[in-house]
Amino acid sequence: MSDTSQYRYVPGVSEVGDIDLDRTVIHDQNGRRVTEAVAEAEFRAALTRRRNLIPGAKSLSGGSVHSPRLHVVVSTDTERQIRARAAQQHMSVSRWLRTAIEKQLAG
Repeated sequence: MSDTSQYRYVPGVSEVGDIDLDRTVIHDQNGRRVTEAVAEAEFRAALTRRRNLIPGAKSLSGGSVHSPRLHVVVSTDTERQIRARAAQQHMSVSRWLRTAIEKQLAG
């Protein structure tokens, strides 16, 4: 096995051509093997997430006023659950949290 510690991908600097992920062994940051099927699934998931995000969307407060932001600190387990629920509903975490808060305030 060769020493690969000398190789490092640097976004915006390194150039990577087409790679056959079923023939080349690459692992993600969590140590999972990246295959063509995994890459395709991640690509499709990213497209779905992107459709739910609208940069520069109109103000939630109305008019030309910037919408206020809130900062919340939660446990790692709570964050994991929120991200999972948001993904299940094909929403950004921000949109999911906003919806949950609005439901709580309405009820």
